Amino acid sequence: MNSTQPTLPATIGSEELVQTLWRSFSLNDRLFNGDSVGEIDDSAYREYYERQWVLIAANCDGKFVALKAPEDINRLVQRLQTDRSREDLLLEIQNICGRGNSDEECQSSLDLAARILLMLRIGTVKGQFLPRRHLAWNNGTLRCLVRAHFSENPRMNFDAVKLPKSFNGWSLEMIGGIEISFTDNLAEHLLVTEDDSKVLVFSHVSFLECQRLKNQESLLPRGLAEETLRTLALLFPQSMSVSSASRSSKHSWFRQLCDTHHDTVDKRLGRCGTLHMEDRQMENFKFWRDRIVILKQAYDETTPRTLSQFWHDRRNGVQWYTFWVALSVLALTIIFGVVQCVESGYQAWKT
Repeated sequence: MNSTQPTLPATIGSEELVQTLWRSFSLNDRLFNGDSVGEIDDSAYREYYERQWVLIAANCDGKFVALKAPEDINRLVQRLQTDRSREDLLLEIQNICGRGNSDEECQSSLDLAARILLMLRIGTVKGQFLPRRHLAWNNGTLRCLVRAHFSENPRMNFDAVKLPKSFNGWSLEMIGGIEISFTDNLAEHLLVTEDDSKVLVFSHVSFLECQRLKNQESLLPRGLAEETLRTLALLFPQSMSVSSASRSSKHSWFRQLCDTHHDTVDKRLGRCGTLHMEDRQMENFKFWRDRIVILKQAYDETTPRTLSQFWHDRRNGVQWYTFWVALSVLALTIIFGVVQCVESGYQAWKT
């Protein structure tokens, strides 16, 4: 008997869509850090596709969707890029499936296609116990929805906000105690949650690279993909992903962060280059500026709670030296006190 597991329809669908959407670039194209476009890794995105399929299309054997085959969803994904309105696309789905499907089932199919195309949580999931924050696409084109969401101008004052080279993902966790959690939803990128103790990070570098290379063809606002890549270079500079004796602790931390995540993390994370001083200026960020300001403020307001955090926290050099000098003096005082007690006891025993 053949024990080979059958290939799931969603797996085939994800591979076909990747071939269509991700393989149309010239070999002369370069990734954000200068690597060849052939270095793009699609495994994390394909897993995302399959998760969305299971969540929406495979739920109750396709009871809540009109399009029940991955190839039909893939064709709809491609139609989304033609700037057709939601109303027109829903009519098209109804014509394909006939009148036997409800409007809600057609809506779910369209939302699934939009999620797959842009990695945004668009629409709700039928039967989900705790509905999550989402974008509501009610009318118009998908491009208009996305651009309206990301078009809000930054409002927070950033004059006093500096992004030194030491501000990165490692310092957030190891010094600030702020947990980094990866998200599949681009709209949640750099969102600080849980009383400033966690930050969500969109880690799909390869998806962002594809959107950047598409340029005007991408439904994302111009510059959003590239700016998101720059924020990932800020948090995970390329030097951190390379093993070396001088950076062994940060490299180990980075590998553990990726390896312990419940889903596959894009292998391109940590391969977005390293930002120079002029690239880390706040005015260079538009789409994510307010969230960077909030994250930096949350980090600056943290105080060390463990000896490890005290050791690594060099944000205030004077305070750091004062603390460790005082601790050293205390330790020496205790040691000398113990030695004197032992010596006194020994002298008393001799006499």
